[in-house]
Amino acid sequence: MERRDRLVDSVLLTALVAASALIAVVTAGFNGPRPGFPYAVVVIVLQLTATSVVVVRRRRPVGSAVAIVASALVQTLVLLAAPDGIADLVVSANAWTPLALSVVVESITERGVPRRWSVRVWVMIGVLAVLSVRPWDPSAGHILNGLLHSAVAPLFALYLSARRRRLELLRERADRAEREQWWRAEQARAGERARLATELHDLVAHRVTLMTLQAGALSLNAPDTSTRAAAEELRSNGALALDELRELVGVLRRAGRPVAAPLDEAPAPPLAELVDEAGRAGQRVEFVEAGESSGLSRVTGRTAYQVVREALTNARKHAFGATVRVDADYRTDRVRIVVRNGAGRPAPGANGSGIGLVGLRERVESVGGTLEAGPDPDGGFRVETVMPARVGP
Repeated sequence: MERRDRLVDSVLLTALVAASALIAVVTAGFNGPRPGFPYAVVVIVLQLTATSVVVVRRRRPVGSAVAIVASALVQTLVLLAAPDGIADLVVSANAWTPLALSVVVESITERGVPRRWSVRVWVMIGVLAVLSVRPWDPSAGHILNGLLHSAVAPLFALYLSARRRRLELLRERADRAEREQWWRAEQARAGERARLATELHDLVAHRVTLMTLQAGALSLNAPDTSTRAAAEELRSNGALALDELRELVGVLRRAGRPVAAPLDEAPAPPLAELVDEAGRAGQRVEFVEAGESSGLSRVTGRTAYQVVREALTNARKHAFGATVRVDADYRTDRVRIVVRNGAGRPAPGANGSGIGLVGLRERVESVGGTLEAGPDPDGGFRVETVMPARVGP
């Protein structure tokens, strides 16, 4: 912006100096100075002196405006004191005054000039207009020439300034309307998300609860030990699915906003159990743990559990047979978990849309953490998350 302002001021300064030079060219002529040349010299000196304040008009808008209008008034008085015919010659060649008055109007309307000074400057411009039209010697030429040099340019500049402010106001209104539209769309999405979460809970929770109850009954009435163990495992997985369903519904209803941990939320199983479970399923997993996980809140613990489980599931599906390494670093204020898997072939029938990682990232961000997932420099895939150690009460 400063570079643009300097360029604009340089153009204005050049234009005003050129307008001053116009009088010298016209009054001097090519065959020597014409009559009235001394008056033209006085006008040129006044113009050049007032033109110099253009370079400080942004820092001193009041002083520069008053100096320019005062100079125009003095020039008009000088020309009025000149003999007949000479003043008309100088005024006809004077393009400085309308240009300078346009600069004045721009300064007092765009630079935050106090109202009392703005009124005073406009009063001076009015006096200049009255003197320029010569009401004591009215004629069509004097009135037309005086208005063109004193009133038309400031009024046109005032119109442009008002139009510019109106465009800025319309732009602000358009931006505000766009923000309001985005906010209404976000509200609609949040409402739809909450509605889908309710339907998901109503449709799935009932069926999973029935399956869990039936598995519990089977574990009590099964005729042999292996069937009872399988039924008990099925019941435990069903109960865990219900817990995870409630958490997912909560994430959908919150729309990604951070929440406090419910007091009755069950803590997540240790990551070691998850790694052991993956090992029993035939997956090669290395688990490295640093620090104590006891300092984690329930929300952070369950989120970390979900991150590792999703990463192990993706590795099992897309890098079948590859070794997976899980690093968990527990600090007093945060926990950092990195899951890496080597390159491997996809499991038979495996496919994925990436939605799991998208939902996982939203869940991590809802507790104030970050999640990064992508190819590992050493080959394979890498998932890393950093979360606050404690969330909620």
